[in-house]
Amino acid sequence: MKVFELLDLINEICPLEDAFEDDKVGLLIGSGQNTISGIVVVHDLDNSALQHCKEHNINTVISYHPATYKKFDDLNEDLMFSKLSLDFYKENINVISIHTAQDVCKGGNGDTLSKIFNLTNVGIFGKTTAEKGVGRIGTINKHNANSLNGLIEATLSTKIIRTNSYFQKQEDIQTIAFVPGSGTQFLNEVLGKVDVFITGDASHHHFLLSDENNMGFVQLSHISTEKPGMQSFVNKLNKILDLDIKYLYNEYYE
Repeated sequence: MKVFELLDLINEICPLEDAFEDDKVGLLIGSGQNTISGIVVVHDLDNSALQHCKEHNINTVISYHPATYKKFDDLNEDLMFSKLSLDFYKENINVISIHTAQDVCKGGNGDTLSKIFNLTNVGIFGKTTAEKGVGRIGTINKHNANSLNGLIEATLSTKIIRTNSYFQKQEDIQTIAFVPGSGTQFLNEVLGKVDVFITGDASHHHFLLSDENNMGFVQLSHISTEKPGMQSFVNKLNKILDLDIKYLYNEYYE
């Protein structure tokens, strides 16, 4: 199989054109004409993923997060690969990123969160197109702060990192909103519309703003909200290709 043929299959699962406009998705390293010797799906392009490829003769990586880049002020290029990304390039490993295309697609990261938390009356926000968006908002069975905390930790196999003070006082939680990964840029879209907003990578002012608007805020580790949807992606790809492609992620960041 050629890399471009794999890209076609990926587009069937999560159309890359639906990603956010400034997102780096698609084939980032390598060539569509390269022949694939092996495939692995990784959450991040890190050194352990590189070593796995070298040890198992794998020349094609599907990464959730894009390759890392570094700016150089003294060069003409606007963006250059980071050292680790260059190592993948030097090893002739093709790298495809799906990132926000996987977040917004049917059955993707957003839909998977909605499904595993049994949300009803589900809506979409943080849109990339008229019909697709990264966030999910909906109704959940009634919880207080402690029971919702326990449900999140059990369902996502993670630990709550932080909450705002208002969350700790909540006794009647019925509506929640999720953004997989880092979603604080969409906070204003849910203020006053839900009881609790759940995402990762929050700053102190996000908690204060949520307190001010009487909304609970729950910050999780970044990848814990992305893993369930990514596992679903791998299962779909394995079914199409009749393979047993591995999904690698750093457990430290759960």
